[in-house]
Amino acid sequence: MTKADRSDPSPGGAIVETAAAMRRLVVDGQFEAGARITERQVSDLFDCTAATAREVFHLLEKAGAITQSARRGARVVDQASAPPDNVFVVWRHLSRLIWSELERAAAAPPPWTPPSASNRSRRLEAIEQRLAVMAWLANSPRLGQILGRLAMHLAIVAPERLAEAEASLAR
Repeated sequence: MTKADRSDPSPGGAIVETAAAMRRLVVDGQFEAGARITERQVSDLFDCTAATAREVFHLLEKAGAITQSARRGARVVDQASAPPDNVFVVWRHLSRLIWSELERAAAAPPPWTPPSASNRSRRLEAIEQRLAVMAWLANSPRLGQILGRLAMHLAIVAPERLAEAEASLAR
């Protein structure tokens, strides 16, 4: 994506679009779990300034896709920061909680079939959309956000377990 390709001419819009594109690259495995990412890489990839790259890092860290430290720079989450077994245990407990909240609110989300796409970022987006609907119906947006972050960790660190997460949302 170059500056000319961006549909939103505002600086904030460019940052958000660049962060979304970078997130897709991370989730789809273009940057492996634990890989170091530099401002220069982001600047070169998206034809943006170092300041934009720093903002992209901030948004990705806030979303849980990367971690940053003063001496190590930015790295994609890895099994040390998001152990798949631990993430999935938390996922199972929280997904049960959102289902119980839905039952308590007597709200049933519309039927859902996990997407057949092999593209991890598209599968993650479908999961996040499903979670947004469920969280809204259960009146629990924060729970939906937390589950979305866990789904991202699974997509990055243990993509083979993403099907389990999808299945838990289809019941």
